[in-house]
Amino acid sequence: MDNEPGAAVLSIFEQLIDRIKQMSPKNSGGKPINTRVYSQLTLGMPISPDDYARPWTPIGGSSLAQQFAGGRPGTLPGAAPGGGTEPGVPSPTLPVLRSLEAAWKTALLGRTMLQVVKDDDYREYPTGRHLDFAYESLIMGMRAPPATELSDELKARIKAAERVLYTFDEEGNRIGKTEVHANYLRNVIAAEDARTTLDMARAAANRNPEKLEAFPFTSIPLINAVNRAQEAILAEGGDRVEAAFDTLNAIGVPVQAHMIAKAKREFEAWNLGLTGVPSKIPYSFILPTNWCDPDQPEGFSRLQVTQRDYQSFTNFNQTSGSQFSWHQRAERNSGGGAVSFGFMAFGGRHSSSESSAGWQSSSNAQFRNSFSQSAKGLTIDLEYGLCTIMRPWLISDLFYMRKWTMAEMEKGDISDGTIDGQVNDPHKLLPMIPQQFLVVRNVRISAEEWGADGNQLEERYGSAQGSTMSDQSEFGAAGGVCLGFINFGGTASHAQSSASGQGSQFESRSGSGFFGTTFKNNTLTIKGAQIVAFLSDIVPVSPPE
Repeated sequence: MDNEPGAAVLSIFEQLIDRIKQMSPKNSGGKPINTRVYSQLTLGMPISPDDYARPWTPIGGSSLAQQFAGGRPGTLPGAAPGGGTEPGVPSPTLPVLRSLEAAWKTALLGRTMLQVVKDDDYREYPTGRHLDFAYESLIMGMRAPPATELSDELKARIKAAERVLYTFDEEGNRIGKTEVHANYLRNVIAAEDARTTLDMARAAANRNPEKLEAFPFTSIPLINAVNRAQEAILAEGGDRVEAAFDTLNAIGVPVQAHMIAKAKREFEAWNLGLTGVPSKIPYSFILPTNWCDPDQPEGFSRLQVTQRDYQSFTNFNQTSGSQFSWHQRAERNSGGGAVSFGFMAFGGRHSSSESSAGWQSSSNAQFRNSFSQSAKGLTIDLEYGLCTIMRPWLISDLFYMRKWTMAEMEKGDISDGTIDGQVNDPHKLLPMIPQQFLVVRNVRISAEEWGADGNQLEERYGSAQGSTMSDQSEFGAAGGVCLGFINFGGTASHAQSSASGQGSQFESRSGSGFFGTTFKNNTLTIKGAQIVAFLSDIVPVSPPE
């Protein structure tokens, strides 16, 4: 076999993509529902735990526990007795600041918006679009159908209930609460306070054996206080107030109006100020929470490809659609030369050790056949996992409602509900929503014989890396090395490298060098995680009318 590395990466393509696509939604007959789009990156998007690990959450979590000594609120570690920070001790607010930054970067990842494709290509909009902006515009423009006309009998019941609850001016406008309504609210609050006092006394008794033994007697005044408060509610017209509320609540509103209003409230509740500037961003999180930490295996599966697995891949004609698309993109960016699967160099022709890459545009990376593909008897071992983007601010139930319209839009202007009808269409407001992404990490590649390629890998990732690379013309000028979509990065240090989207999608501290890639004992190892594909769901026909 002339190109074993190429055959090995074809085998990885086949097994990974088949496993992932088998997880697509199916109908009752077991056939896949054709509403899921797979978007394969040309190069894996490198992920640093420093960027995304242990993000801030609204309920606290690990970042808050780390803030305090022993995981409890109290004296901050490093805080001086009179305030401030002890000399030589890091600021006690640093863990929280880092967790806020991780939450912000996760939110940026959660607003990624991609184009609908059929060739499994990862393709963003040319000038960049944002999922949260499109969704907010959608809910603000949604229109519920008009409510049906109420009968005269129902109107009379509503008017009678409102007279119990509210006072009105001469023009019939509400101007306040009635006395019976105000008394009811005060009595309800008093009853809640009495019940809280009883519950707190019971909790205190449970922590003290002597108080617990006497509680059947000491609780009598507290129980009586609860009963008196409940009686006061009824004695002062509470039953009339509750009956009036029941009448008004039973009238009902169109379900579309209720769902639209609730979606707006949820979006505003989760639209948070994570950055310290007067701008908000919707909060998102990723499951499993250890997705970016290569040292935590929970939730990830292993895939191993050996010579026996890839020996059937003898030429490019046996590749799948995803593989063919990847190969076409790499060859388009090869400077006119043919590109084969296997190890390749990528990056700018005149790049130095300080490198950067916009991974949303990784299809523009320059590929070159700097390797002879001489390695034999390869074994590739890696971890992979599907990670889910959770967006509590996005209420997808809206797309399954009927009889709603959109201001200044026709049926299907948001999404026509199909893949074919929306391929490369920049005009649909929200044709699909990225739901998951595929992460590959802890990659190990060994070979029975590396040949000339082993010398190049040793120079770049071995113990003497960087000592001779600057004088090499083509290989040294490349930003990094890849095996198909698996990105091994370059030689840049963590501080010198950067990767960013279009100021909006996502950012990484390093574009190529933070992986810690090594070539030792004839094994090429990359411990870091990288996103290699996104899976998105097509939005149902919207608006439906």
